Amino acid sequence: MYQKEIIYMSLYKDGNRLGNAGFLKVEKRGKEGNLDLTVKNAPRSISGKFPVRYYSGTDWKETDGIAVREGSGKWEKKEEDSLERVRLQILLPGGYLIEGTSKTAEDRPEKAKEAASLEKEKNAETERQEDDQAVSVQEVKEEEEPKRQNRQVEYIAVERSRQQETVTAQETTVQEMQKVQPSMSLPPMEGLKEDKWEQILDTYDRIHPYGDERVYVKLEPRDFLILSSKYQHLVNNSFLLHGFYNYRHVILGKEKETYYLGVPGVFYEREKMVALMFGFEAFECAGGEPKAGEFGYYLRRVEL
Repeated sequence: MYQKEIIYMSLYKDGNRLGNAGFLKVEKRGKEGNLDLTVKNAPRSISGKFPVRYYSGTDWKETDGIAVREGSGKWEKKEEDSLERVRLQILLPGGYLIEGTSKTAEDRPEKAKEAASLEKEKNAETERQEDDQAVSVQEVKEEEEPKRQNRQVEYIAVERSRQQETVTAQETTVQEMQKVQPSMSLPPMEGLKEDKWEQILDTYDRIHPYGDERVYVKLEPRDFLILSSKYQHLVNNSFLLHGFYNYRHVILGKEKETYYLGVPGVFYEREKMVALMFGFEAFECAGGEPKAGEFGYYLRRVEL
């Protein structure tokens, strides 16, 4: 059976999309396939041969690379794998990344949201039971779980209301503000703590990601309302979404006076470079110094 797909490539700089960067033609004939890449609109100051890293549907592979000159380049590869859910990346100097993702890719946000939602609904009860078995105070946790979920919902509602009121206060005149009915604002959550981090610790599941005394909490992208407004755009960060849809969580922690957002993943030098492109400047795992293939978290600083 013959299938053909065109994947449009994008150019990124430090995790921000700058525009189109060509296209990738994917042809599948039974179990064999062919990748035909045309790069356009790359920075004209960049010239040389750069590795091409692609996902064939079963694993990531890296080839000798593509020659880029005056913003353009051509590359072709015959592939014996099935070429399903293709994703292709080219790292360029100066913090640039060219990337394209198939519409059928499991880690594509539009598709992954649907798949993750269905999977989460199917496995929610099973995951909860597994978590309970790992905790010695199972009965207490089962009793507190509904309260914890209610606190999360209420806390997010309070944050949303607070941020909306701030925007309204900045954009509305005093006379218009006087017309706003008090009933439009949510009442303060009873028992809400003054210290925001302490409130977050009480609201979300706590974990010790590095096997020591440091405490982090597990979040989902929908919880990013608790972050400072200038960091809420991370809900669209493709590296973060890739890690979230693989492991179903991200983490947030405080070390001294600094807050860190962490994306779960496996350490490789190439993956570390990709993470840096999207703003995640560090990697940490249990035991200290990371080794190739070791699980941990890619980290970046944020503010609440």
